[in-house]
Amino acid sequence: MLLADSTELKLLNLSHKDELFSLINTNREHLREWLPWVDATQSPADTESFLQFAINQYQSGQGPQYAIFSESALCGVCGFHPFDLSNRSGSLGYWLGASYGGKGIMVRAVQALVEQGFREYGLNRIEIACATGNTRSRAIPERLGFELEGVFREREYVNGRYLDQAIYSMLASEFQSKA
Repeated sequence: MLLADSTELKLLNLSHKDELFSLINTNREHLREWLPWVDATQSPADTESFLQFAINQYQSGQGPQYAIFSESALCGVCGFHPFDLSNRSGSLGYWLGASYGGKGIMVRAVQALVEQGFREYGLNRIEIACATGNTRSRAIPERLGFELEGVFREREYVNGRYLDQAIYSMLASEFQSKA
């Protein structure tokens, strides 16, 4: 999926294993501040397990996960956690390597997934959860017009501490009225 400014989303696949692990490893300190899975990703084999999970999720109709490329370099990941099909809802997760932040890459990528979720998958609700202190991550749903529903206190244990999470959502009816 080609986006503006040389940004491209490609479905995650096993060929991304080494490049994705290298990106994670290079950005380990940057990522581990907010993401609980970083310390458990210690080898390309760990990355391969995640990629196989993402492939199986997509093939079973539970939502896509994408590698983000900027000017042909893999710079991050964005995608849906497994859909809640009985409620037609999905939640998004995303991250970028440190040197790629502040360029609008993630705003474009998440906007594309929001459109895909509502138009292609017929979702009624899309949610984004961000640590309250992660202002860069929170800026994404705020820029895209998501509604802040509230804060879940100490919802996630990351890097030896509990983090509060801000919960944002957009409904299909809100998306249609903004489109």
